[in-house]
Amino acid sequence: MSIAVNWGDPDRTTLQLTFERGWTWENLKQAIAQADMLIEAAGHTVHLIIDLRGGGGVPRDFLTAAGDLFAQGEARPNEGTRVIVGAGVLLRGAYRSLQALYGTQLAERPFLFAASPDEAQQLIAAR
Repeated sequence: MSIAVNWGDPDRTTLQLTFERGWTWENLKQAIAQADMLIEAAGHTVHLIIDLRGGGGVPRDFLTAAGDLFAQGEARPNEGTRVIVGAGVLLRGAYRSLQALYGTQLAERPFLFAASPDEAQQLIAAR
């Protein structure tokens, strides 16, 4: 799988999705399904760190595929803060476009952005 899903700490309060070069939208759907199962089973708040730094570029049809993902379901009751690590200017701009299109869904599940995993942990700790 080109997206690894792992616990980020021994207490299982942070789940990390680490993207590797060559990932596909199907990989992302599988990783989200795996993350959802882990979050639901945790029984406590679980934060997400989505690390794009090693993922290379974004596959084609970003806006369509991302929109489809955002339109699926709601946040889990115990889903915490979601931080994207390593998003470039283009991806952040695309996120703003998605906010305009899917404002209601994204308002309940906003993303924060960080340059490093350490900064992501600081953002989570501050919330």
